Amino acid sequence: MRLLTAILIAATSIAIGGAVHAQSAATAVKSGSAVTARKDAKAKPAIQITPEREAGALAFVQRNHAELADLLAALKTSQPEEYERAIKDILRVTDRLALLQDRDQLQYELEVAAWTAQSRVELLAAKLKMGNTEELTRQLREALQTQNSAKAALLKHERQRVADRLNKLDSEIARFDGDRDELVNKQVKALTRAANESRPVKTIIKPAAKARKSATSSP
Repeated sequence: MRLLTAILIAATSIAIGGAVHAQSAATAVKSGSAVTARKDAKAKPAIQITPEREAGALAFVQRNHAELADLLAALKTSQPEEYERAIKDILRVTDRLALLQDRDQLQYELEVAAWTAQSRVELLAAKLKMGNTEELTRQLREALQTQNSAKAALLKHERQRVADRLNKLDSEIARFDGDRDELVNKQVKALTRAANESRPVKTIIKPAAKARKSATSSP
């Protein structure tokens, strides 16, 4: 029983670390900057753990991978340093997802699903070290199918975003490649109108001293 607990506790770190690494790599592929992602992974920003942030990280895990939450509870008691490292890894994920949620709710949901699938695969893979069984293999196969589906859904969403962007660019190109004379005329009118509206009004009132001088010099 102690051996089982020790292995599962170790599996917690493997699962969390693996899921975080996988998501970082996926982000790097999307941005076309795998080298940058590797550099970022080596120089992770400092993460501050407060009671509120810790509770948020645990709530995220409990909501999306309850089995991992149970292992984290055991890890906190037996290996506090590993527990702190695991919480920091989770906070990096939740911080990134929070920023993503503000920009794209659908992608946020797909990323959470991908994290859950990856976390479950990593945990099951760690359990294999205890010995392979038909049931464990079946669970791993199902988890891998779920993970692949999650990755495919993310890629399809990314493809749609790119297609939308390309359509917008095509519209802009068509606008500039259309009736260029008409476009230039509209631009000239707009700039001329803007210039006229901002032109200062000239005054013809002479200064009082100059007016008095002119009146004195008059015959």
